[in-house]
Amino acid sequence: MDSRKALQLHMNDLIPGFGPGALLEAQLLADDRAIRIGAIQRLDYHEAIVLTHDKWKSDSGGIPQFSFLLATARDGNNPDAADDDEVLLLRVEGTAPLSMESDLHAVREEALRDALSRASDPSPAVVLDLDIDPFTRNRASFTGLRCRIVGTFYEETIEGHTVLQFGSDVDNFYATSSYRVLKPVGEGLSTIVSYTRQGVGVVDPVTIGDVRYSATRRRSMVSGQAAAPVRVNMNDFIGHKTGLLGMTRSGKSNTAKILVARTFIASQRRVNAGEPPIGQLIFDPQGEYANTNVQDGTAIADIGGDFVRIFKFGPSTEAHVRPLGINFYDAAQIDIVQIFIDSEMKNSGVGYVSDFASVNFADDLNDRSQSAKASRGRLLLYASLYKANFTPPASGVEIKFSMKKDARDWVIGQLGRNPFRDLGGGGYVAVSLADAADIVDVVLAGKSAGEQLMVDFSDSDHWNSTEPIYSGKTSTKGHSRGYRNLLPLRDYHDPNTKRDVSKEIYEDLLAGRIVIVDLHVGTTTVIQKLSEMITAHVLSTHMRTFTSGATPPPIQVMLEEAHNLFSAQKYDKDADVWIRLAKEAAKLNIGMIYATQEVSGVAHQVKSNTANWVVSHLNNRSELNELSKFYDFKAFADAILASEDRGYVRLKTLSSPFIIPAQIEKYDASLVNEARESAGLPALA
Repeated sequence: MDSRKALQLHMNDLIPGFGPGALLEAQLLADDRAIRIGAIQRLDYHEAIVLTHDKWKSDSGGIPQFSFLLATARDGNNPDAADDDEVLLLRVEGTAPLSMESDLHAVREEALRDALSRASDPSPAVVLDLDIDPFTRNRASFTGLRCRIVGTFYEETIEGHTVLQFGSDVDNFYATSSYRVLKPVGEGLSTIVSYTRQGVGVVDPVTIGDVRYSATRRRSMVSGQAAAPVRVNMNDFIGHKTGLLGMTRSGKSNTAKILVARTFIASQRRVNAGEPPIGQLIFDPQGEYANTNVQDGTAIADIGGDFVRIFKFGPSTEAHVRPLGINFYDAAQIDIVQIFIDSEMKNSGVGYVSDFASVNFADDLNDRSQSAKASRGRLLLYASLYKANFTPPASGVEIKFSMKKDARDWVIGQLGRNPFRDLGGGGYVAVSLADAADIVDVVLAGKSAGEQLMVDFSDSDHWNSTEPIYSGKTSTKGHSRGYRNLLPLRDYHDPNTKRDVSKEIYEDLLAGRIVIVDLHVGTTTVIQKLSEMITAHVLSTHMRTFTSGATPPPIQVMLEEAHNLFSAQKYDKDADVWIRLAKEAAKLNIGMIYATQEVSGVAHQVKSNTANWVVSHLNNRSELNELSKFYDFKAFADAILASEDRGYVRLKTLSSPFIIPAQIEKYDASLVNEARESAGLPALA
């Protein structure tokens, strides 16, 4: 053997082999899944500089910022090599200077200087458009891409099956000349962006949109590379927190509707498998989920009236719509009645009811005196409602309260008739609504005249805080509109409601229905208190199930304007219902989707426990700085600030190891029909 051949064999021993990796080849590197665009110029454990050429970039459909690239050192000509194959996943962060780039710039600059001094016409069009010889132009067409190393794809055998694994770092690298760099396209790209970590449990893959690297998509569309599907694991969203972060009109509601429909489909699959369904509760302050959107041409309700319930104020003839109103005459709902009245009075600028909301109108079984005073307060309150023409239930209303016999006799003498039905014991009597108003008029007249029996009867915080609502008399402002101030609240009154609406909503959730609480009608305080009442019932009922040792049924809750609910200032207030929801949701099997345009307004603890992030356009650095504290969103900050395209998001899910730039699909009739099909319903035309 001659010395040159021996040296060659020795050198081959110094160069490790790179196995072909059949799964990597089939899933990522095949000719129809990746296009060669260059090679590695420099590499370390965190960053790679990729050497490419203008023609290669053009042939691949362009390389926008944030493009995913693949770097592989495998030797396809040596299939018998023993070394495990690996493929590095790169993300283009920007450009990088090449080692000879400054020399080429100097050559071009010198050529332009020479042309300017020699040309008879020194205009920019003549000088700057100077033809450079093809050799020099070709050398100047090489550019460098600065790429972050996102991690490593490799193969692993688990229980006899070869699977694709991903590690979020690099465990080795070779000489840069060993690497080829490719741009993944089509199903190769879809495989990357849809990758789910091994060992995350049952994976339920659904398409949520397509890969979108940049706002400008001309080249990707011309090259046919604009439709690589992004598939997410739907189970990432069920039972976990999801943040929809972005400005108004950036597509948050569209994303929420898609998640609602996809969760419904997953719920139907669970039902078919004999598992409990997933109920979904949507608080809708703008009415955008309860009603048909003109742009969508469809609505969540189109999934089917048997599976969607809408609770709203006011009458409706639609079978799937339920009244959100309360029965103002129902003593069991007195707490929410107080909230409604107090809110309306304050909203109307009436200042004499400051004590009304703080008084307890409910009976106290351990305090007979308190119960007696509360019953008299209810007499005055219901008389006020009657005077304001609140429709009584068809079954009628009988008001029960405590009144001593001598006081009753005095009232009977003034009325000339006996309106009382003696209930026996404790001085309790019952009267009709119409008689209640007459009795109150007599009591107020006697009190004004100094009649001691009437003064004693009305001597309580319950009566004193309610009297101005009935009569309009105040100690400082003379007369006001009195019970007429209650007229706007009649829209919230439903005389046929026989029980707390939160209990009906909870039963619908247990049945796996989508419940939309339409809150676009009503004052801010009323909306807030009603939402809190419903949520508190869900939490308390689920907590009882949990503490009994059983598993609470799965429920998803959708919340808008989350910065008002989960602020840092409120997070230490354990009694706050929204903070309780944020802290206890996971153990109670409650998933939560919250939407906000103020990332900084949401308590850090809530964001730290957010499993899924869907980030669209944010318009200021303060919010981006807060977002940049989480995962790798800092790298995308400038792009998030600049791009206002609706539905263009950066997506990070629980079982995905890296952030995906994506265009979320549009909620439309096809998804509605898919949801209907899952429930055994025919498609809509």
